[in-house]
Amino acid sequence: MDLIIDTDLGHDPDDFFAILYLVSAGVNIRALLLSPGDPDQVAIARLICDEVGLNIPVGVSKPDRTAASSGGMHHELLARRGRPLAGKADGPGEDVLEQVFRDGMELFIIGPPSNVGKFLKKHPEAAIVRATMQGGFVPYSVHRPSRVLPQFEGKEWMPSYNPNGDRPGTLAFCAAQVGERRFVSKNVCHTVVYNREVHATLGPKDRASELFKDGMDLYLARHEGKMFHDPTAAVCHLHPEVATWVRGKLVKQQGGWSTESGGEDFFAVDLDYERLWQHITGMF
Repeated sequence: MDLIIDTDLGHDPDDFFAILYLVSAGVNIRALLLSPGDPDQVAIARLICDEVGLNIPVGVSKPDRTAASSGGMHHELLARRGRPLAGKADGPGEDVLEQVFRDGMELFIIGPPSNVGKFLKKHPEAAIVRATMQGGFVPYSVHRPSRVLPQFEGKEWMPSYNPNGDRPGTLAFCAAQVGERRFVSKNVCHTVVYNREVHATLGPKDRASELFKDGMDLYLARHEGKMFHDPTAAVCHLHPEVATWVRGKLVKQQGGWSTESGGEDFFAVDLDYERLWQHITGMF
């Protein structure tokens, strides 16, 4: 698998954990594309690459950004390793993607799809074999899962951070030539939480899981648990069988998104939680 990751790494920590899960699983990551690509985001991407031995380019959607935008666990991790708080990207994300792209690649989107969107607008003919985006919303009227959350009851659309973060990029992604396009929606992701109880049972087995544990040690020192949106989407990309999928189409609805029937894309509507956690904890 040749995988391109479009991410807002450095903001919500679960991007960090999702990338390390994919590294530990042996995925051939070809590039990290950051949105918007602030210098401290690049520094975190460089930290991951250096510590796990990834020799790949890092692209950004907004090359002129100068201010730090993340913090918390990420900055603590950089400080503990004596690393600078700012890093330099290899170029604009769409240019980096153009340099490494070849037909048959796969996409994993865990941030606003700004880099991928710009590339696809320039190259609508690009053939992508498989792609997964974390985001969107599937109403319970379309499919009622085994775990329901009160905040989604009766809702036919909801705001969703990643597609809302770059609506033109999202629409370009939805229109692209993708052999198998999947969405892991927020109503599914919100049911998965990594907590101190899970963490206490795990011991690292490789450099990626060591860095995962170091980051989670820092995060759980201040929080009871972490919603695992992006790691859940990562497992669903590598192992689609952990989810129940319905066919549909992502549509804009007022200030958010919904899913309509009749489309050809796949939307996660439920999870086999036991199998999901077996894959996540399997990196330890």
